[in-house]
Amino acid sequence: MTQNVSGAANKGKGKAPAKSSKDDQEEDEKVLRRRLQYKMHQRRHRAKQKQKVTTLELEVQTLTEEVETLNRRRQKLLVGNNFFASRGTASGVPARVAMEYFRLFQFGVSPLHIDQQEQFLRAVMTPETEGPDYKGVDVVVTQWRRYCDFFTYARYDPVSIDVSTVGDLTVVEVDSMFHIRGRRNGILTLYPALNGEQELMQKVVSRMISIHGKYRFTFDSNGMITWFSAEWDLVDALQRTLGSLVDVSTVLSGANISSSTGQIRVEESKPKPRVDPRHNVEFLLSTS
Repeated sequence: MTQNVSGAANKGKGKAPAKSSKDDQEEDEKVLRRRLQYKMHQRRHRAKQKQKVTTLELEVQTLTEEVETLNRRRQKLLVGNNFFASRGTASGVPARVAMEYFRLFQFGVSPLHIDQQEQFLRAVMTPETEGPDYKGVDVVVTQWRRYCDFFTYARYDPVSIDVSTVGDLTVVEVDSMFHIRGRRNGILTLYPALNGEQELMQKVVSRMISIHGKYRFTFDSNGMITWFSAEWDLVDALQRTLGSLVDVSTVLSGANISSSTGQIRVEESKPKPRVDPRHNVEFLLSTS
């Protein structure tokens, strides 16, 4: 009996370490699982946080763009309201644009300011801007360059301004004197009838010609110039300069400049390519 109890005790003592080792293994596995779960949880958490940051950054960028768009719309509305609120007055935007034209071109085209002058024209006119004998802002730019070529002096002297509205259109009319003095070669090109008329030619070249003109600017609802024209009274100006309608008739005969609009009808001269005399047919025949 005693031996059996002792044997059972001994058997119990022999199995205890095995159970403890198994428990430790299970505990280690639990710890590893918890660590793995924790790592996975941390990864998911970091991924979620990163996704939130990315989403927030995109939302901020989108909102920033929307704010900029709304600000531009607001500014456009403010400008538009201001434009329409005052466009029919002498202090409105159309009138100020028209007077800025006369300020920039007061003395014609200036080599020092030609870039600024051209930028202004292209900012307020378009390829669709028209006049009685032209279409497109390029023509206006070219005409001013030709005036610079043919005349030694040009000056605007605005006299009065009138502003009116027709629907969405705004019309600005400016009465102005335009004083010009031509170059000799330029005058001969514009008025070929003066070739051989030395006395008359001298009068035209040596004297200032002061032309009364009415300049019309038509603005659309966006503030762009859709129509720009000049109504000249060149006949009256030449009569006051020369003193004779007969002389005026002679000068204007076959003229290359419009007496009613001031449009120069001379194409830009292009240098002819030099021809090698060896390629000339007559030269080749003469040497044969």
